Amino acid sequence: MNKKQFSLLLVLSLLAGLVGGILTSQFFLGTPALAKKKSGPARVVIAEEFRLVDKDGKILSTWGMYAGGPGIVLFNKNGQFRAVFSLTSPEEGPVLTFADNKGNHRATVGLGAERQPYVTLRDQAGKERISLSLDDDGDPYLALYDQAENERAILGTMDFTKLKRTGTIEKRSVSSLVLLGKDGQITWKTP
Repeated sequence: MNKKQFSLLLVLSLLAGLVGGILTSQFFLGTPALAKKKSGPARVVIAEEFRLVDKDGKILSTWGMYAGGPGIVLFNKNGQFRAVFSLTSPEEGPVLTFADNKGNHRATVGLGAERQPYVTLRDQAGKERISLSLDDDGDPYLALYDQAENERAILGTMDFTKLKRTGTIEKRSVSSLVLLGKDGQITWKTP
């Protein structure tokens, strides 16, 4: 599974979990339970989902199970999704995603299936434009993408078998820079 497919699967999983949670709560749970004052703090609270609401009852945050793992979702005062921190599945590591004021996922920080860290930045249309990661050997690379999400520049180590449009098999050094043309062919590289 490539990063684009992973990112799309993550976004769809998060949205499906969020929508399912909201619909379930609206049809089956009724109004949110409000904490009652006690004489002392509770030692343990057990629940499937927690909701933080403002004084008007608008949901500002939920803590629950999303896309196969626990997560915390944050919303702005208008109910717009703004951020999520989750463990999507036992195979994947933690993922922190930030959204713009329209709810579009713009920045993601996480650990992949092989526990390699990554940072992904997306444009307003949700297309991946910058990716910073470590490969399986722990070597860093930075990839810049055009509006069609094709690699255009790669700084650092990169196995060209990961490139979307080339058949080249070549492992570049950490200190390399590769520029690719619109056709996906290498136009310049060093060293």
